[in-house]
Amino acid sequence: MQEQLDFVDDPMSSPGPEYRGRFAPTPSGPLHLGSLLTALASWLRARQAGGRWLLRIDDLDRARCPPGASALILRQLEAHGLHWDETPRLQSAQGAEYATALERLQAQGRVYSCDCTRARLAAESRSGPDGPVYGGRCRAAQAGSGSAALRWRIASGSVELQDPVQGRLWRDADREIGDFVLRRSDGVIGYQLACVVDEQAQGITEVVRGADLIGSS
Repeated sequence: MQEQLDFVDDPMSSPGPEYRGRFAPTPSGPLHLGSLLTALASWLRARQAGGRWLLRIDDLDRARCPPGASALILRQLEAHGLHWDETPRLQSAQGAEYATALERLQAQGRVYSCDCTRARLAAESRSGPDGPVYGGRCRAAQAGSGSAALRWRIASGSVELQDPVQGRLWRDADREIGDFVLRRSDGVIGYQLACVVDEQAQGITEVVRGADLIGSS
């Protein structure tokens, strides 16, 4: 089995003593071979750089995470000799941090309520290189206090990074990414917001991921 990897943030050519990598599985079940390969690659990268390898459990969506799955993943990693260097960070325990971050973004005036149904999203979203792109129906709305989803009003322009493995990655923010969800209508914090808060909290300097997830980087 072959799985392409991509590296985000610090270039491979300049690892330093402050290198901090991470592996962040979703505990929806046991790790499959591709996930173990990614874990091994990120662990080896951290060891090569003389840095630290951290673990984060992406268990925000509790409906997808059966009891015992997190513990099973930890046992799998240990069984393969992949030992983390600090206490694992559980997303489910960081609700206060995410709420604070969301409040700060709302204060900037670029968060708005979206009450689009799944059917409407399927009908009106346009196709993008990384999946459906929100059509912007609710973009003129304000951020309310109800149960609607909250979206980030993305600025126009380009998003670009140079990946040491995949090369130049470029997206038109408005046409190819679109306004993404910060908090779902059921109250669950969106992945993009949670991930940014987590990376900052753990001081992550580089991310090794499967290339199939490059659109979420």
